[in-house]
This record gives sequence, C-alpha cells and structure tokens, in this order.
Amino acid sequence: MEASNQREFTRVPIHIRAEVKGGGLDITSSATESLSVKGLFVACHAQAPTGTECEITLFLGDGDIQIQTEGKVVHCYPDGIAFQFTRILGLESFEHLQKLVLYNAPDPDQVESEFNASTGIHRKA
Repeated sequence: MEASNQREFTRVPIHIRAEVKGGGLDITSSATESLSVKGLFVACHAQAPTGTECEITLFLGDGDIQIQTEGKVVHCYPDGIAFQFTRILGLESFEHLQKLVLYNAPDPDQVESEFNASTGIHRKA
C-alpha cells in the first residue's frame, strides 16, 4: 500500500504564507509544501521537539482571509516541520481550509468522501 493511501486525509501541494507562534517557535514562511485538513508541512530551518504546541495562521490571497488553528509539532526535519492541527478556530476557518484542500486536490471526489467520513478533523467512529 502506498503511503499516501494510508493517510486519513488527502494532502495537497500548496504554497501559501503561514505563521507559527508558540512553544519557542516564531516562523513566518511562504514555503508551505503540503496541506490537509489535519495538518501542514512548512519548509524552514527551525527546530522544535515533537509535541510542541503552537498557533498556526494561514493567509489566503492578500492575507485578507485567514485560517486560524492550534497545532503541535509531529515531525521535525532539517528542512522543515510537520504540524498536526489539534483545533480549527472557528467555522469560517474550517470552511476555508476544506475549500482550499478541495480546490487543490488531484481527486476532488476522494476529498469529498473523506469529508463525509469525518467529523471535523477526525474520522467518524
């Protein structure tokens, strides 16, 4: 089985501006590489221990639209950090996140199926 098929939610390649603050992190980067409704990979040289909690803001367009989340570090690499979203702050942020993933997905039908099989950022029990 391919690694991408083992993931709970589809990841899409996307380059948007992100700010990560908290837990000793203060990152502003437009070098995001992938995004799902459950997390984000940001290319950077910062380092942080696994589990470090932070606030993550994604900026769409000119920055007028923002996706606000809380998250934690799940993997730290020499070239970037993978974050898992632990909470999406507000319905608007959640809707923008879903649309961003859906509109950038290679298979929108698959993404719709994932959304229907989940409650927010978690699979239905």
